[in-house]
Amino acid sequence: MDKIDKTKVVAALVRSFFSAFSAGIIDCHVKDYADKLRPIVVKKTMLEHYEAVGRVFNDTIFYPLAHLNYSMDEMESLLQENAAKCRSMVELVGLACRTEGLFKAMVAEYKRNFTALLGGRVPGVAEHLRQYTRGEGEGEADCDTAIALVTRTTMFAYARGIRQGATGKASLHQATLYRLLIEAMQTLLHDRPMPLTGFTEADGLASIFIRACRSEHNFHVMAAEMDNTYIDLVKNEGIISQDDNAN
Repeated sequence: MDKIDKTKVVAALVRSFFSAFSAGIIDCHVKDYADKLRPIVVKKTMLEHYEAVGRVFNDTIFYPLAHLNYSMDEMESLLQENAAKCRSMVELVGLACRTEGLFKAMVAEYKRNFTALLGGRVPGVAEHLRQYTRGEGEGEADCDTAIALVTRTTMFAYARGIRQGATGKASLHQATLYRLLIEAMQTLLHDRPMPLTGFTEADGLASIFIRACRSEHNFHVMAAEMDNTYIDLVKNEGIISQDDNAN
C-alpha cells in the first residue's frame, strides 16, 4: 500500500486524537485498568475537560493536516500570508485542509467523535471503519507520510491529555500508548479490524504491531516516528519518561 486516500488519513487522525487525548486524561485519574474504558467512568472523568477538546484538537491537528496537504515551503508561505488574517485557529485548520471537501470531512469526523466522547466512549475500530466519512477527488497521501503523521498525532494527543489532566503526571503509560497505536494503525491501514487469532506467546508484541501495520516496513516507519516524537515530547511537552512508574 503506497498511497492512502486523504479522507481515510484525516479520519484516522481525528479518531486517534480523540482516543489518545481522552486516554491521557483518564490515565491521570483512573488507576483500575478495568474502569478506564467504562462509559460512566469516562464521562465522569472527562466532565471537566470537554471544553478543552476543541482548543487542543486545533492546536494538535494543524501540523499533520498542513503536512498532508502542502510542501514545507508552501506551509511556510501559508503561515506567513494567513497567520495575521485568520481570526481563529479553526480558520487556520481550514486552510491546512486545503480543500473544502477535506475540511468538511474533517469537521464531520470531529462531530462524530466528539458526540461519542460525550457518551463516554471513542468509536471502536470496527465502528470507525464502517462509518468514517468518505470523500471523492481529495487526492492520496504517501503511505509512509500518513503513518508518521498518525503516529505523531497519537503521541502528542496522549501527552497533551496527560497535561490537561493536571495531576503532575509526566510519563507515558506504555500499555496505553501501545493500545492507542495499534488501533491507530488499524484505522489507517485496514478496511476491517485485524484478526487477533493466530498469535502465540513466542510471537511477542512486535508481531501484533506488524500485523496492525500490515508489513515490517510500515512497522519500522511507525517505530522510527515513535522515537522521534518521544524526543519532541520530552523537549516540548514536559514528558520525562516512557515508564509509568517514574511518577
